[in-house]
Amino acid sequence: MGTESHLSLDPAAADFAVDMSNVMKTADLCSSRPVDLARFVSLIDGLISHTRDETVQVYAVADASLLRDRRLSDNERATLRNWYQRGLIEVMDVADDRLIELADTTGQAVVSRDNYKEYCRSYPWIAGNSDRFFRPCPGPGGVGVGVEPRVMPTPGEWEISRKEEEGLLLGAGMYDRSGGTGPRRALLSRRWSCPEADCPLFGADRGARGDGGDYQPVPKYRHGVVLCPTHQLRLIDIGPYPRRVQVKARVDGTVRTRFLVAPRQEVAVGRIPGGDGIALAGWVHAGDEGGGSRVSRSHVTLRWDGWKLRACDTSRNGTTIRRVRPAPEEFRLPPGEYRRLRPGDEIVLADGVELIVSGREFIFEEATEAEVPPPDLADRLREEAQQETEFALDSSLFDLPGRPESSD
Repeated sequence: MGTESHLSLDPAAADFAVDMSNVMKTADLCSSRPVDLARFVSLIDGLISHTRDETVQVYAVADASLLRDRRLSDNERATLRNWYQRGLIEVMDVADDRLIELADTTGQAVVSRDNYKEYCRSYPWIAGNSDRFFRPCPGPGGVGVGVEPRVMPTPGEWEISRKEEEGLLLGAGMYDRSGGTGPRRALLSRRWSCPEADCPLFGADRGARGDGGDYQPVPKYRHGVVLCPTHQLRLIDIGPYPRRVQVKARVDGTVRTRFLVAPRQEVAVGRIPGGDGIALAGWVHAGDEGGGSRVSRSHVTLRWDGWKLRACDTSRNGTTIRRVRPAPEEFRLPPGEYRRLRPGDEIVLADGVELIVSGREFIFEEATEAEVPPPDLADRLREEAQQETEFALDSSLFDLPGRPESSD
């Protein structure tokens, strides 16, 4: 049976969903070429050997860029186009979306070396899965291409965030996967304006603020031109776009809010830090049982210089850094001293109350959400203020010791 007889876009008939681009670009598989159709053809033989089924069927999905890849021969590109036109393979702007959808809805096993970290939030079953993914690998004796079962990694929050951003940039053409350069930094570090003044994404009102406190959506990059996704017009470069860092507040395992720290900005985080600080009073309370009672009014201050994020403990009960790289460890922040954070670090204010530094390098509107206080925040603040007043009265009328450390 030839290769074409094993290709099927019938989800009910296919045994495996195959990431064609991933397989054809994996350098250690039966070829020294950077991209090679022979790897995919050989993979079919490997799947036959693995399943002991000479009629095995694969649902093959390719990135659209693969059909234009000049590293393939004219004959290889013609073959891929022929398969696509005959409905034997599926071609998507980003194949990963379709592959995970197939695995989720049909139960098909996915053949790829991709870890799909950006999908772990939407599809929690991916992390740690041991029966739905196979890795293409060199065949016996290094000949041909085989497959082996794999256990999917369980990524940290920062890794998921970084991969989500990569997927966003890839879809917009702002991530150069084929060239190997990754994000198009020279374009992502600029602020853009649309010729249409009332453009909701890149109009004059949005693009001209330039104070570092606003943000813009991700622009679109096609054929060497930066475009407005709405109007398909060439965007105008109006200056540098400051790098900011995104931080999420997680309480009892759930991310409750997120915020941005701009260059040269200091942001206080705590129960009720005051000013422009980030208040967690809607989720942690001085009178709560457990870790929330140990969160200070102003617990920690964050400082971002455009490249490095630093944290300073300003609490009564202390702040712990939970580090994952290069090896897992925990240590206390020295009070009043700024310490640099690494990717993956979590700032632990108390048991069940953490600040998580996002892995994103470029923050866009689609990747952020405005901080929205919980519905009962006003009530919480009034209650906090009332408790403070009552405590002051009690302390003045009776010879009581100072305030408990846990409710500073």
